Amino acid sequence: MQPKKPNRIMPELVPAPLWGRSASKMLRGRAAWKVIRQDALSQAQECCSICGSGEGQLSCHDKWQYDDKKCTATLAGFEVHCANCDSVVHAGRAIKLGYGEIVVSHLAAINGWNAKRAIEVLQEAMDVWRNRSAKDWSIVVAPALLKRYPALTALPSFVPPSSSVP
Repeated sequence: MQPKKPNRIMPELVPAPLWGRSASKMLRGRAAWKVIRQDALSQAQECCSICGSGEGQLSCHDKWQYDDKKCTATLAGFEVHCANCDSVVHAGRAIKLGYGEIVVSHLAAINGWNAKRAIEVLQEAMDVWRNRSAKDWSIVVAPALLKRYPALTALPSFVPPSSSVP
């Protein structure tokens, strides 16, 4: 029996209280963000870290790890995405903007699934998102990232008031 292949891409739906709290938004226009983005692009050899595409504009995506018990979102790294892979990772937003078919077909194609399995995974991700969006979160930056990019200290620890959660 062969070991199960890991999924190459999964939706990473950001809890609603953390929307807009990305390194790219907080550091936009600053030299520090340009360095981070260029480092990520160089490491990925100017290609999508997931599917390998070098087509179109590539984005530098924040990689977060969520501790659901401590309600801590840790910025753990950065990954380069093509437009289609970024749509899958940010599936909730992409679907809302009318790109649902692209999300389902790309998620299925990259992971070797059928559309039914892709839709099931998206529904599971939405359930996780709903649960996480009902909580108050703090932002933490992984120590290795802070050491490499000291400008990330500009990311505030953010704990929204409970009344602001939808």
